[in-house]
Amino acid sequence: MSGPGVGRYDVSFESSDGSTTVRGYAWWKRDPRDQSDERPTAVVLLVHGMAEHIERYDAFARWLASHGYLVCGHNQIGHGSSAPRERWGCLPAHGGATYLVEDVERLRRLAMSWCAEGTPCFAFGHSMGSFVVRSYASHHGDAIDGAVICGTGYVDPRMSRFGNALARLIARVRGDDAKSRLLHAMADGSYAKKVPARRTDFDWLSHNQTNVDAYIADDACGFMFSAGGYAALMELTAEVCTPECARRVPPALPLLYISGAEDPVGDMGRGVTASAELARKAGSTDVTVRLFQGMRHEILNEDDAPEVYQLVLAWLDQRSGATRKREDVA
Repeated sequence: MSGPGVGRYDVSFESSDGSTTVRGYAWWKRDPRDQSDERPTAVVLLVHGMAEHIERYDAFARWLASHGYLVCGHNQIGHGSSAPRERWGCLPAHGGATYLVEDVERLRRLAMSWCAEGTPCFAFGHSMGSFVVRSYASHHGDAIDGAVICGTGYVDPRMSRFGNALARLIARVRGDDAKSRLLHAMADGSYAKKVPARRTDFDWLSHNQTNVDAYIADDACGFMFSAGGYAALMELTAEVCTPECARRVPPALPLLYISGAEDPVGDMGRGVTASAELARKAGSTDVTVRLFQGMRHEILNEDDAPEVYQLVLAWLDQRSGATRKREDVA
């Protein structure tokens, strides 16, 4: 479902960590830095998941761009073209979570500099990116017009704080870049076991076996996080699963929670609904939840992904005002 007539343009900016050049892309009908009369309906910021890269979202980004959205996404620090191969998965044990969140704000400022004043902006985060976006919405929620939270979960903050403390201890003893099978097993090791009669250890990603095989064959996917990386991840999950974080989100900010009903990251839907309920109890007034039956973690890569695409587009159109514009054209 990739969109016709859409280009992918290299973008880069300095990370909030002060040392990394973050690299990514803008998807639009022409280079968005070139001024033209055609303006996007809104900006969509894509934030990818753990141990993958933004190029995996190319088809989705092109499709949104073909429907009038300027889509921008970056390889987060420790991932893809924003890090040398030997540093994939490496983040600082202290400050890493903040850098991930603040880099989304830097991407937003860059993207909005190409747009007319008043252009709406939305954040879309998948998996680890969903936790980044949830934190971003609590710190910079006034800067966006909505957030799509894809493939998220709910982790007891006490467990996350324990994991963060353990990861920081390992980082202090062995260094931030040290790899720990114990941390890997604690954070990710149970997902494969949630799929009975699995063909590979990555079948939990999707029913779509072509997608699973492509992920396994991609050297830029599936690498192990460092102790510092796990410390950053668990700092995020400890933060966003608290009422205090949820209360910092602007009450009127639209939130769309989407997930596969068979996604172990979201505890087969239970963690997704718990996260949405946390937002509602904190005062959020526009919260939508959709669990897709017959789908696992990567709903954008399942055979029925067009259903997900259409739902996201309809939600974006409604919150950006594009629904009325499309009706006027029809």
